Formats: sequence, C-alpha cells, structure tokens
Amino acid sequence: MILVDTSVIVAWLDRAHAHHKACTDALDRASQADELGISTVTYAELASGARTREYVDEQLSVFRRVPLDADSAWRAGVVFRQYRPARGEQEPVLPDFFIRAQALVHSWPHLTNDRRRTKVWAGLDWIWPKTRP
Repeated sequence: MILVDTSVIVAWLDRAHAHHKACTDALDRASQADELGISTVTYAELASGARTREYVDEQLSVFRRVPLDADSAWRAGVVFRQYRPARGEQEPVLPDFFIRAQALVHSWPHLTNDRRRTKVWAGLDWIWPKTRP
C-alpha cells in the first residue's frame, strides 16, 4: 500500500490548486504500482474544511481508509516531542506526524506534497509529486 498524505488529496480535489495536475498525475502513477490508502487522520482533516461528508466519502471511495493504530500514534508523539522547529519556522501540527508515523511503522511508501520536516523521519520511503521542473 501507498499512504497518501492530506496535502496530495487537497490538491487533487481542488482543480484550481497550484499542484492539482502534479498530484493527480502522482496518484495515477501510484495507483498503477500499489493500492492507495488514506489515514483516518486525513479524513478528519478534510472534515474540518468546507466539504460535506457525502462529498468526501464519494471522492475518497477509491482509497482504503487506514485507522490510526496505537504504535503509529505513539511514534508520532515521540517524534513530535523531539522535534524542534528552526528559528522562524512554522510550528508543526500533530496530524502531519500521525500520518508520517503510520507510513513508517507499517513500512508503506508515503506520497506527499509536504516537504517540511522530512529529516526527522529517517527510514520513511517518500514519494513526491513532480511539482518542480
């Protein structure tokens, strides 16, 4: 399975998003390689937006939903506690850590458009949409 990050889903759902095409292409490529999954954390993040549950459920029907398990939650908390943002860097948010921890704990490649805080996730197999020339 490839665990897809919220950053990719948001760009994929929004045709006006700057990375819509790159994320759509990345999802197409990834779906040819393996099953695509989303964390229940992504589902929660999408619920906080201006979307209806019915819309989100319909759009995400092609993804396997993966519940956040205790091992992943623990790993996320440990890494979150240890992470220290660089001066002037935006404070991290815990949902990003939950999703990345799930990918790491289960040895799933992680398709994300969020290139922040990657160094704290040694061993994570990153997949990046081609957003840069």
